[in-house]
Amino acid sequence: MSSGIPTVSLAYTLSDVSTGVSNWFSSTWLILAFAVAIPLSFFIAHQVKGLFN
Repeated sequence: MSSGIPTVSLAYTLSDVSTGVSNWFSSTWLILAFAVAIPLSFFIAHQVKGLFN
């Protein structure tokens, strides 16, 4: 009987990683879109307003 830590073998492929990232991103893209789009729109509006002053 061995008292050491058992060996764990993981066989992830690039396809597995790609699918995992895709599944994660598809669930959070709406939050990320709003988190980026709203501040970006205010920044662009401020820059455009500066063109007319």
